[in-house]
Amino acid sequence: MQQKLLFPIVLIALVLFSWLGNTFGTKWVVMSIIGFGLGFTLSFSRFGIVFGWREMLTQKNSYYVRIHLLTIAIEILLFTICLSFSHSLFGDKMTGNIMAISIPFIAGAFLFGIGMQLAGCCASGTLYCCGEGRPRFWIVLLFYGIGTLIGNSFKHELSSIFPGHIVTVKDLTGNLWTGMLVNLLFVGLLYIFFCHIERKKTGQLTSIFTSGSLFWKNSHFTVLSGGIIIAILNSSIVAIHGSAWTITGAIYESALHISSFFGFFDGNPKLAKPLFLNPMVGMFAAGLLGAAFSACLLRERNRTPITIQNTLAGIIGGLLMGCGGAYAACNLGGFFDGTASGSVHGWLWMLMALCGSLIGIRLRKLFRI
Repeated sequence: MQQKLLFPIVLIALVLFSWLGNTFGTKWVVMSIIGFGLGFTLSFSRFGIVFGWREMLTQKNSYYVRIHLLTIAIEILLFTICLSFSHSLFGDKMTGNIMAISIPFIAGAFLFGIGMQLAGCCASGTLYCCGEGRPRFWIVLLFYGIGTLIGNSFKHELSSIFPGHIVTVKDLTGNLWTGMLVNLLFVGLLYIFFCHIERKKTGQLTSIFTSGSLFWKNSHFTVLSGGIIIAILNSSIVAIHGSAWTITGAIYESALHISSFFGFFDGNPKLAKPLFLNPMVGMFAAGLLGAAFSACLLRERNRTPITIQNTLAGIIGGLLMGCGGAYAACNLGGFFDGTASGSVHGWLWMLMALCGSLIGIRLRKLFRI
């Protein structure tokens, strides 16, 4: 994108913030401003999960995965502080992002892992790539939305057949703060484990902290600085709203409302409420604008041409992420937010999505991507 688009993007964002404030209230404005910051940071730092996991699984390069763990460690500390209060700053009950572990959840995380490797992006990656104006990822987003509609169509029946159980480290340890310490200990063990794998395979370890450009490199944020900013911004959403940023729910409700214009899902109770009543929808829209703003500032862009192969992979990947996300949420709600909230489902999501990624990486060869 060219810098001449900066002003229109800012103008659209201001109109969005103003409308949300007048229609829904201050909380929606604040959360959308943070959403703008998250979209900007994701793009401006190239922070994402898919490439980092692929590097770890194929090249044993743990650099990105270790930064993910550091991001989670910061969130664990900040989320726990927030969760020690009963209510958020705007009066919502402080709940965090807790999900029940069930057969559909496990299958959903596995499918999401396959889908994100085929699509070349996860939920947050889809957001910022779309915001940057990359057409292939708008195709992914379209089929991600369709996937959520398909997945949620069977959710009630599957949930009754396969009931889930909530497991938190707080329940296991008996205390919120000891649960936090156990969670941080597990992060540390995983960090050491990934360091060991990289050293064993390559004979060296890509350093995160001894680089000369820790937080700023080539006129943009480093992945490390992006992770730190994202952890702080995401934790601020918990303080404001009682739970953290999620993307799949916003995509689902948007797809639901759009499909209703064509006569589908008329009886769904969610259609009785305004779309933007869910503040995550406003955050998603603002996140797209934040990523677009970043794209105007960044000079270099990795523009992968659209081919039949990567389009088909994007369609299948989007459907799998949408279907899987309906039961297990995305890389945010399922993994980052879950682990930081002290829910064991977050770590199980990581395991199952890693297993799915192994298959997704192999399937990429079929599409020559």
